[in-house]
Amino acid sequence: MIPVGTFKARATEAALGTTSKGGEQVAVNFQILEGEAQGQFVTWWGYFTEKTTERTLESLEHCGWQGDDLNDLAGIDRNEVYLVIEHEQDQQGELRARVRWVNAAGGIAMQNRMAPADAASFAQRMRGTVLARRQAKGQAPAAQQPRTNAQPPRRQPPLKAEPPDDSEIPF
Repeated sequence: MIPVGTFKARATEAALGTTSKGGEQVAVNFQILEGEAQGQFVTWWGYFTEKTTERTLESLEHCGWQGDDLNDLAGIDRNEVYLVIEHEQDQQGELRARVRWVNAAGGIAMQNRMAPADAASFAQRMRGTVLARRQAKGQAPAAQQPRTNAQPPRRQPPLKAEPPDDSEIPF
């Protein structure tokens, strides 16, 4: 069984269906790409209810589906995603792995990310706690470095193929 955790995966196939109560759903089969569960398969079910449709469509798009016709799920295997796996009991009482979330690869997957102003306010409130913790551990405060929004300079390839002259390095 796939352990609880977050795993990089790729969809391998998808199909539309209905639940036992007649609700519409989509099933997407994923293969785990890394870690201790590498090579294992797990299925995610997305539902099309008033509360879940938006997140189900978002999850399909994370996988690579770009269409507008759910009957054509081409591209579902285009992207790598991160699956959040939990364990739950099935209807027979057996423990099984369940895909809780399908998240886009790259970036931080967070349901309620703080707005920049809120993050700055929170950081300011926590600064005293952070400094007190460092002082208790005998650490000096971190040196303040100016923050900029400028992009770091891109590394340019060397213009000559000669090795650098390191004769002036003082060691």
